[in-house]
Amino acid sequence: MKTAIVHCNVYTGQNAREDGLVLIEDGAIAYVGAAAPFTADEVIDAKGGICLPGLVNAHTHIAMSLMRGVGAGLPLMEWLQVIFPIEDRLTDERVYWGSMLSIMEMIRRGTTAFADMYFFMPAVARAVLETGMRANLVRSLTSLEKLPEAEAFFREFDGAGEGRVRVYYSPHAEYTTTPELNRAIIERARRDKTGIHVHISETRSEVEGCRERHGVSPVRYYESLGAFDGPCIAAHCVHVSEEDIAILAARHVNVAHCPGSNLKLASGFAPTPRMLAAGVNVAIGNDGPCSNNSLNMFSEMRLAACAAKAAWQDSSAIPARQAIQMASENGARALGFANVGRLEAGMRADLILLDPEAENLHPCFDLAETIAYAAEGLNVRLTMVDGKVLYRDGEFLTLDAERVRANFDRCSKALVGEK
Repeated sequence: MKTAIVHCNVYTGQNAREDGLVLIEDGAIAYVGAAAPFTADEVIDAKGGICLPGLVNAHTHIAMSLMRGVGAGLPLMEWLQVIFPIEDRLTDERVYWGSMLSIMEMIRRGTTAFADMYFFMPAVARAVLETGMRANLVRSLTSLEKLPEAEAFFREFDGAGEGRVRVYYSPHAEYTTTPELNRAIIERARRDKTGIHVHISETRSEVEGCRERHGVSPVRYYESLGAFDGPCIAAHCVHVSEEDIAILAARHVNVAHCPGSNLKLASGFAPTPRMLAAGVNVAIGNDGPCSNNSLNMFSEMRLAACAAKAAWQDSSAIPARQAIQMASENGARALGFANVGRLEAGMRADLILLDPEAENLHPCFDLAETIAYAAEGLNVRLTMVDGKVLYRDGEFLTLDAERVRANFDRCSKALVGEK
């Protein structure tokens, strides 16, 4: 199958090309550049719209859309005391429909891959495979008894969907686990030659508690246990010291920065400019749609850039191109997908097109500035993963939107309304 995207304003990271051409063959990008002669089975006319890599949500809990708006106005630890009893009532069906609606939300807004940490993960994996999305998935663990469940999930789904699904292991966080559990999880990840996804240093109280229990910061604690010996996604990293940052950089830890959730829960704002300067791969995540409360990576990217400028009183902090890279290429690297995140020949065709008629995208003197600061999720008119169109001009092509909404609403009302 050969597809051509013509008359597009192509963003490749370092430069832009007006009236560009993108050729896709068997799910991979075969050509990106100036208009040239071609043959194709399908031609998509971008009509001058912006073509850019699909966005990557590097840390989330997508089924928490079922609880969107619950526990509003509370700091993290108090908020969790509201959420945990509701999560005890989750079922496979509820997580499936929560995941399906969240995937709809992400596809509609230009996200092509995400890293999800939650429960009933086979239900999340089914939703990913059915809809054509790309994902890194983990069964979050707080007890040793559930470790066999995570192992079975790895065996069944790692590499599924022709490689669109990757599975890591996940201790939830230092404050919800024991050293014994952490060592067991890390040993399984080492045995299965896969990675770790864990919450680290999200709040000041978490860091203080870890120092009281173990005498070191959460970063130093997980390093001592071997969590950084292989691939690792460290979510949040809000309260990290210079020593912590040096460890993250030296051990090639991927940080998932979640500015919307961290600000809403009053957890703080991660020192992303310092981490980036130290060489840390910093990606961007929405966190859960119950704590954000959105799965819009365009607004998250803009917040990551603008809030950093305000926090450090430096208008040059996280420039537009870097923000876009954090939301695409850096995220793909964090999830373990080396073949997506950029528009260049040989990469898998995970990309999006923006509406050329959207008022907020005119004029476009600087393509990166327009994408990072002006573009919105609802400007997306086409979303493609692995060369397959998932959404186009208001229509979802791999799911029944009406059925998803109806079942989601039924499950959400039953879940939150139960006592």
